[in-house]
Amino acid sequence: MMSETKDAAQEKIDHPPLLSIITVVFNGVKTIEQTIQSVIKQPYPNKEYIIIDGGSTDGTIEIIKKYESFLSSWISERDNGIYDAMNKGIAKAKGELIGIINADDWYEENIFGTIVNYYNETGTDQVIHGLLRNFLDEEFYSMVGNSIRRLRFDMIQHPTCFIPKKIYDTFGVFDTTYKFSSDYDLILRYVYNGVKFHFVEKPITNFRLGGVSSIPEAEIEMYQVRVKHHIISKTEGFVRICLVYANLFAKKLLAK
Repeated sequence: MMSETKDAAQEKIDHPPLLSIITVVFNGVKTIEQTIQSVIKQPYPNKEYIIIDGGSTDGTIEIIKKYESFLSSWISERDNGIYDAMNKGIAKAKGELIGIINADDWYEENIFGTIVNYYNETGTDQVIHGLLRNFLDEEFYSMVGNSIRRLRFDMIQHPTCFIPKKIYDTFGVFDTTYKFSSDYDLILRYVYNGVKFHFVEKPITNFRLGGVSSIPEAEIEMYQVRVKHHIISKTEGFVRICLVYANLFAKKLLAK
């Protein structure tokens, strides 16, 4: 038994698992180069990098082409939103473990090796996630990291998640009927199906604040997801959504 364990450990060293990284982008010319460099400069040897562009017209394509030799594949075509683009990337991915990073964000240096070590140690049927550094106006703002025990109140930090492909294959990808909260829906679906999660107490990803998740429509959709998964009742969801609309209406009145 000891020999088999040593052989298995040596196999992981000699043949590290393929790590697939997916970047989705639409008109991200100001930030995508930093994202790309944070992936291709990782010293982890066995990785593929896939970029899914939504038909950018601002110079993003020129930056992608600049790094084309480092990419496994890339496409530029219209999609049905960010989650549709993520699903396209997952369909193309060949790796055992998949990370998704948007074009506003970037990975910590030398983090892929750490992630794969946890993947090898904890088993290949767990979602690995960890700490997220938030940046506002290009300055450090906060660091956050939730466990799945807080899903009733808040989402785990999806940009830090690395999900085994077999979990996507078994329990499904992103539901594109949601425009803002499909990652929340996906994680809740996995939890309710018994998928295990392993939290890494290290910064994994850096995130620029101020995206679409900050708008009222995103908050409304979040409550809809909570109702769907029985985190809150339909009545509570209705009341909370009404409060969002009331707050929005009040802000418009004050702005006049």
